[in-house]
Amino acid sequence: MLTAEMKPELITQSGEENRTLSGKPNRPFHLRKYLPYLIFALCASLYFLPFMRLLLRGTDEGTLVEGAVRTLHGQLLGRDFFEVVGPGTFYWLALFFKLYGVTFLASRICLFVTSLGTALSVYILSRRICRSYQLLPAILVFATYFGGLWPTISHHVDSNCFALLAVVCMVRWRDARKTWLLVFAGALVGATVLILQPKGVLLLLAFLVWLWIEHRRQATSLIAMTWVAGGCLGLVVPMLGYFWGRGALQDLIYANVVWPFRNYSTVNSLRYAFGTLDYFNHWIVPMQGINWTIGMAAVLVIPFFFIAAIPVIALFLGIRHGVRNIGAEVVLYWLAGSALWLSEIHRKDIAHLVFGSPLLVILCIFYLQESRDKGLNLGLQGLSITSVCLAASTLILALFAYPMKTRVGMVGMPAYDPVLTAIDEHIKPGQEIFMYPYSPMYYFLSATINPTRYSFLVYNYYTASQFEEVTQSLDQHRVKYVLWNKNVESKIVDVLFPSERPRQYIIEPYLESHYRTVWSNDGNLLMERNNDDHRK
Repeated sequence: MLTAEMKPELITQSGEENRTLSGKPNRPFHLRKYLPYLIFALCASLYFLPFMRLLLRGTDEGTLVEGAVRTLHGQLLGRDFFEVVGPGTFYWLALFFKLYGVTFLASRICLFVTSLGTALSVYILSRRICRSYQLLPAILVFATYFGGLWPTISHHVDSNCFALLAVVCMVRWRDARKTWLLVFAGALVGATVLILQPKGVLLLLAFLVWLWIEHRRQATSLIAMTWVAGGCLGLVVPMLGYFWGRGALQDLIYANVVWPFRNYSTVNSLRYAFGTLDYFNHWIVPMQGINWTIGMAAVLVIPFFFIAAIPVIALFLGIRHGVRNIGAEVVLYWLAGSALWLSEIHRKDIAHLVFGSPLLVILCIFYLQESRDKGLNLGLQGLSITSVCLAASTLILALFAYPMKTRVGMVGMPAYDPVLTAIDEHIKPGQEIFMYPYSPMYYFLSATINPTRYSFLVYNYYTASQFEEVTQSLDQHRVKYVLWNKNVESKIVDVLFPSERPRQYIIEPYLESHYRTVWSNDGNLLMERNNDDHRK
């Protein structure tokens, strides 16, 4: 029996028949169709808002925010500043800075938009195939999102948002058969390419393979593949042309393709699901010598173990369900979900696995709620309970953040930050300072300027020539102040880049010979240049 959703022309007819005597359409009919999504968007917004005031330490958000500020001021990725991520996130965030000013609030409006877009996409896609537990995928995804990569400005957050919206366009096209949906899906894939190249390229390949399968089933024409590819190129080619026109295309290719291929794997070789136990230890609170919360930690870590095992779980459930029973949309989820997961496997820690798993989560929930096995049903119920508990627990952390005034607005931090206060006391807005080795967010919060092309420096990640380039910049600019965090190597670098081991120190001897300490706190040294000919 055909439904109005399967036959778009029936929607038009029913819309004509449901007009009142005054000629106005019967709007409640349409509202009922979209009401679940409106309610979900409202509830998701209320959940996200407390997180938007947070600033997490030890993340790469500062790199992306500082790059967006540089982009707003006309600098180009690769030529004027060096980062291995695509230009997409910088231009996306720079758009919000252009609209709302260079403030922390503007960055959080951007984060809110991408977070809500991701949540809505997950909910829409789960409703397409899941009869029950339709909220669970979104809850599980954002419960495990919290930590090192969310709530922060991140190319992983942005690329997932655009990628999942592209999948939504593809499933809507299957209903409506409107060409503009294919073009828009391709454009969203293009945006994903510009943000995180492997994810965008693999997603485009997944869409083309799915359309080819649909063509083999005689469900569509091959011209659909052209529309998707054209939409993608329609966004990527102008961006490349823009860099080429300004003489920076070679620098962009080197930063985004050549350099990562040569250097990235040397410091990002991790064991699978690295960092999962850190989430377990995070929730253990020792009191009077006894770890009273170990049971709570064991419950809250279950969603992370599920994410770590999700490729095996999804494959097992898919085979168990039967290949012959697989529908066109499930095929799309498999192809696009595999693309997202493979695009994040370049770094196998649990945070990247989480960002690669949204579509695989939906597939697993779909298979579990379709199963008649009591054991699998109990497992699904247990996953639901632990995911809700984890989401509620992270919300409690967000509500108790410490408010701190900065030059870009109020920020919620885990605790008071004396380093930022020291920077504000010694350095004026717009003055140059060099943060070493990994504190780029201070540039944004203190409204100061980075005199080098690098937001952070890590041995064996950056080359010796790049370290020497930094010392040359410090000499040429006569940079007056340097912030040297000696604890970063043990607290952050060893976690983010565990393979990092310097063969020869370059920056440290330079700082010790050219600067003197004027303020220190817990391994953080604010240093002033020795000579008096520094730039005012």
